[in-house]
Amino acid sequence: MHTKSQLSVDQWIEILLNEEITKPFGLEILQTIYAFENHSAAASQAAAIMGIPGEKPWSQLNLEIWRYADRIKKHEYPIQFSIREDNNKERFWDTFFSSEAEGNLFPWKLYDELAEALEKTELTGVVQFPEEIPLDEGLGLTEGAKKTIVVNVYERSSQARNACIKHWGTDCCVCGIDFGSKYGEIGKGFIHIHHLTPLSSIEKDYEINPIEDLRPVCPNCHAMLHKENPPLSIEALKNLIN
Repeated sequence: MHTKSQLSVDQWIEILLNEEITKPFGLEILQTIYAFENHSAAASQAAAIMGIPGEKPWSQLNLEIWRYADRIKKHEYPIQFSIREDNNKERFWDTFFSSEAEGNLFPWKLYDELAEALEKTELTGVVQFPEEIPLDEGLGLTEGAKKTIVVNVYERSSQARNACIKHWGTDCCVCGIDFGSKYGEIGKGFIHIHHLTPLSSIEKDYEINPIEDLRPVCPNCHAMLHKENPPLSIEALKNLIN
């Protein structure tokens, strides 16, 4: 098993920008895993955020990661697949991730070089609003602050946003404002995404469900929901303004 990327940051940048190698589905998988804490998630967790249906949605991720790795190899990048001891099959996923079993989960962790390449190409898939700070272990934040920012990353994940908005729409679920109707083209599609799950419930193996756990809210209502700790419920805030 590879514990370090076989490719440099510059090579990953070339790969990410090569449309013959990096297809939309493969990039979406990388972006989804990037949005998790420490850029690490099991295929089942990533599949839940991406809204992939079926009894074994993670199998679609496994297949695409195999195809993605095969395209990289065919373009003559210097990678070698390691071999699993239990069945002698190739570990194609370790082209992108290091992996180690954690209970019933088998999380994939993006290599640092790949995560840096996503950042340098601005392909992380994380929507950053100007007033927010990024998740950075070097900031010396307390655990509570780190959890707050981790939730913010979930909320800003383009995959999580898209799945939430596809189901709930872009009207604020508290006050009902539609930014497109109020501000015209500049406001079309704009909305914050609020995470319903209390921070205290978020553990390392937490699996987000964009439809059950997220709601579209305007920035004002989002701020008011977080005036309390734990946050106010959607219904409680509705009652306050009504």
